[in-house]
Amino acid sequence: VYLTFDDGPNAGNDPRLLRLLAREQVPATFFLVGQSLAADPGQATRLWLAGHAVGNHTWSHADLTLLDPAGIHRQIASTQRLLGAAGGSCLRPPYGATSSTVTAVARGLGLKQVLWTVDPQDWAHQDSAYITTHVLTHVRNRSIVLLHDGGGPRLATISAVKRIIPELRQRGYEFRTIPSCRVPFTGWLFDAAKPQPKPKPPRPDPQPSPTSSQAGGMGS
Repeated sequence: VYLTFDDGPNAGNDPRLLRLLAREQVPATFFLVGQSLAADPGQATRLWLAGHAVGNHTWSHADLTLLDPAGIHRQIASTQRLLGAAGGSCLRPPYGATSSTVTAVARGLGLKQVLWTVDPQDWAHQDSAYITTHVLTHVRNRSIVLLHDGGGPRLATISAVKRIIPELRQRGYEFRTIPSCRVPFTGWLFDAAKPQPKPKPPRPDPQPSPTSSQAGGMGS
């Protein structure tokens, strides 16, 4: 099962959600909005270092089907640049709105579109019981579950996830990140995440030893 979260990052929701996922050792996929990420550019890397995958959700959550190719390109490319090396090769078009033009532009940027198969519409309400029941009723093997960590308070979503995870595990499901969104723990990003040794202070330059005549002169 693939748990996915849209519309972040969100400083009000993410810490609680990430603590829950870490405690349960569940990796998830986060589709980030560029203009929200601009307020905290390091969040994409922090999500990646926590074992999650990171995808592109456009710059301003625009309906890409209403834009011309240049506008589509700007929405996607500007966000991808901000995601940096932590960003995977995946795009979730807002509202699931796509077209042949959107597909072509995304493909030109090396991105695969990722939609969903289970949608409890948690963006529209704060009914934790409904979210939980809808997901547990509709999930199947390899289901992509659409949830939200941005766009407003998400206490109901977080509460539902807390119940969904153990129930699905009891049914034998495992949790994975979307393959096209994964960035392996290799390369400079991994190296940059390692603790860096403290630099050693430079050795002082060697001082020349005085000659015997200098030594005598110094005593007179």
